[in-house]
Amino acid sequence: MTNPVWRAFVANQMEVWLDFFKNHHIESYIEMIEKFIRLNPYYVLNPTDIQSDSAGLLYKLLWNDSFNDSLSEKGMKVWVASPFTDFIDELKVYQSDYREIALLVILFSRHTLWFERLYAHLRRMMIDKYNLS
Repeated sequence: MTNPVWRAFVANQMEVWLDFFKNHHIESYIEMIEKFIRLNPYYVLNPTDIQSDSAGLLYKLLWNDSFNDSLSEKGMKVWVASPFTDFIDELKVYQSDYREIALLVILFSRHTLWFERLYAHLRRMMIDKYNLS
């Protein structure tokens, strides 16, 4: 069963992502992220890290304040309770149409545990920011 919040997030962000990848070489970004993962296998997202290229791209792929603010409390709770693999599943819908998305699916699938841990920290940030405890 697909996650309706991830589905809406991916649909909402798709144009932004495609525009970003139209102006940036995705293979270079993926290579940079993979090096970052190898060098930082236990990386924990810190809000001050958003300034780095690797963390900034990951943040751009997984966070959107206006989308987050548009969710009801129930929608936000559904989102923070979902696993990262739900995000990958929603991206797979677009992988046959967009090469860039297919490359992201490969990256996320190859490093699922690392991204799940990263998402756990984003989840904590969402819970704190939106008082969901």
